[in-house]
Amino acid sequence: MNYKSKANRIGNTSLAALGVRLIDTVKKSGIDEAQSSKQFQQLEGVNNRYQLSIMPDNASEVSKYIGSLFKDRNNLFIDMYDYAKGQTKSPDADTKTAAINVFTVLNKYGRGLTNVKIADLSVRFIRIIEGLKKPELAPAIILMLLTDKLAEFEQLELDYEDMYMSYGNDSSGRVAPSNIRKEMQDAIKLYVEELKWMANSADTEAWHTLYRNVEQRFNEVNVSTTRKKADTVASDTTTQTAEGNTTTQTV
Repeated sequence: MNYKSKANRIGNTSLAALGVRLIDTVKKSGIDEAQSSKQFQQLEGVNNRYQLSIMPDNASEVSKYIGSLFKDRNNLFIDMYDYAKGQTKSPDADTKTAAINVFTVLNKYGRGLTNVKIADLSVRFIRIIEGLKKPELAPAIILMLLTDKLAEFEQLELDYEDMYMSYGNDSSGRVAPSNIRKEMQDAIKLYVEELKWMANSADTEAWHTLYRNVEQRFNEVNVSTTRKKADTVASDTTTQTAEGNTTTQTV
């Protein structure tokens, strides 16, 4: 059987299914040597990368979520900024003093958020959060009822940075299936050839059964949709005929 030729004729999704089924078949065989060989380890590694390459790209949804975090974070900053600025004119002396101290930190870079690089904006917010969390400002934060808002602001900043970096890492690490398809095909071919050699060398029923099961995995992914429909129709026809015969005999 020309395994590489068979692997060449199937689509990317079928090739991914073949990789998963081959590895599963070998592991379920219980033959340690079959899954500890160098070629099997190579196949597992390539398969992991290939499976990732065909995963649906949810970049649009992730991008929208990152955008919502960015907007919520910025809006909360503006809300805290305007509130603290307004309280600096409070007639209450304690509130006014607390507001001046808090506003000094919030106003470190000004209120404007436009024309600021995304990375620079994140650094600014991190520095502001660090300033607002200093022990000496704790009484002022409590007096101005900003404890919950500060906690929310910090969490939004953390969530935004985490999602933004994760998205960047995923995007840079993702490759198209076509870029590693040949590597996947070669890994399958080399392992099956090795498996055939090991089965012939061991010459036991367990090894031969494993090799036959691996061959069956190739047959399964090469069954076309037309063939499946034909088999289904034939099966239904046979069933109906049998049922008709049974009814006739009963009558």
